[in-house]
Amino acid sequence: MPDSVFQKIKGRLVIGNSSVKKLNINTATVDELKTHPYLRYNIANAVVQYRLQHGSFSTVSDIKKIMMITEEIYNKAAPYLIAK
Repeated sequence: MPDSVFQKIKGRLVIGNSSVKKLNINTATVDELKTHPYLRYNIANAVVQYRLQHGSFSTVSDIKKIMMITEEIYNKAAPYLIAK
């Protein structure tokens, strides 16, 4: 799409987040977690290992207890995660 067309219609565009598939950090495998663009293998593995050692996460923010998860990574990844 040419930029000129986008500029004309951008005020009418709506991006819904209902179609975004959220990953459940209490049930997702390492392979599933690493499909997230901000969770590479080492972080996905750390999430699963932490869950196996400490039990289910109560909230998504519980993943901040994992040393490898920086505030920056958390802020980028959290909107796409759930803890059920």
